[in-house]
Amino acid sequence: MKFWKTWFKRTEKYKPIEELIEEELVAEEESYVLSKDQVDMKSSSDRQRYVESLLEQIADAQKQIDTYKTEYNTVNRYLQDMEDMDQIAGEDRESLQEHAKAIHLLELDKHKYEEKKQRLSDADFAKMERLEDDTDEAVKKLREAEEYQQAIRSDLTRLENEKQACLYRKQEAGMAMENLRGMALICTVALFACMGMLLFMQFVLEMKTQIGYILTAAVAAIALTAIYMKYLEAAGEKRRSSASLNKVILLQNRVKIRYVNNTNLLEYLYMKFEIKSAKDLATMWEQYLSEKEERERIKETMKELSFSQDQLVRILRRYHLHDPLIWLHQTEAILDSKEMVEVRHALIMRRQKLRKQMEFNTQNAERAQAQVRELVSEYPQYAKEILRMLSDYEER
Repeated sequence: MKFWKTWFKRTEKYKPIEELIEEELVAEEESYVLSKDQVDMKSSSDRQRYVESLLEQIADAQKQIDTYKTEYNTVNRYLQDMEDMDQIAGEDRESLQEHAKAIHLLELDKHKYEEKKQRLSDADFAKMERLEDDTDEAVKKLREAEEYQQAIRSDLTRLENEKQACLYRKQEAGMAMENLRGMALICTVALFACMGMLLFMQFVLEMKTQIGYILTAAVAAIALTAIYMKYLEAAGEKRRSSASLNKVILLQNRVKIRYVNNTNLLEYLYMKFEIKSAKDLATMWEQYLSEKEERERIKETMKELSFSQDQLVRILRRYHLHDPLIWLHQTEAILDSKEMVEVRHALIMRRQKLRKQMEFNTQNAERAQAQVRELVSEYPQYAKEILRMLSDYEER
């Protein structure tokens, strides 16, 4: 029974090295280095992987220490720079404050311009700059052309209405002439019918029909004369309507030619300036003039900013600061002592965090080194192998 307990105890104790490492990665910081008691040292593969993991932990810890140490030294230099800046007094302090204030205000002006939402795009600005000499005249020409286009459309509408009116009058006159011809034919037929009846009454019935002849002739003469006069009037109206229609059509054709020419001009100007209306061009022109003025102003701002930055860096370099350029972005700290205190506090907190990380990695490396030494002392039969692995690892 004791034999079986001992056997099962060994199988539970010696887990594969990969599982042990995986378990240790999620453990507390103090337990990052594996214990040799958790590894089967008699197993060559487990022993080698365990020693390699210790060596890798030492190397990783040293790498982290070097990285943190570099950053730690940088933070120390920044803090030293701040102490050196506190020693600046007199005219240099006044000049430093003056240039820091100028940089701060100029940076605000620059950011305000860059964040402006209604700014003209670089492509549109370049286009308007290229067409600057023609734009002012083009705006006037486009407005005149669009106004003329509206007038032409109005004229075409009016001429079309007149054309339809002339066609209507011509058709009405033609219908009136047809109706009058029919009435004349009816009157003629009625006249002959009346004359036939009168002849029948005179010769067959031996009646006196002289008055009937006179009345029939008089009525026929009056009716046919009235129809003839109306016919002449309708014919005259038809001729006048035809003449008016031809005149309107000729005028309409001339206006259509003007409309086509003006449309082509508008399309060309729209294509040239990549717009849809004179209003768009006028708006873009106003934006361009405003943008041009702002860009000239921002160019001057950048010159002044560059001058103030050079002067500020020149003053700081006289006091042998490690990195004077970084203060170009910390002008508020130069101007406001409270802000400087905040910057110093943030650097101190960073330094404390870096020190803690270096201490942790140092402890981690020392624990791994202690484990390697213990292995060599406790397992002398593997000492050469372990020392050889250490030598090979250092060479790599």
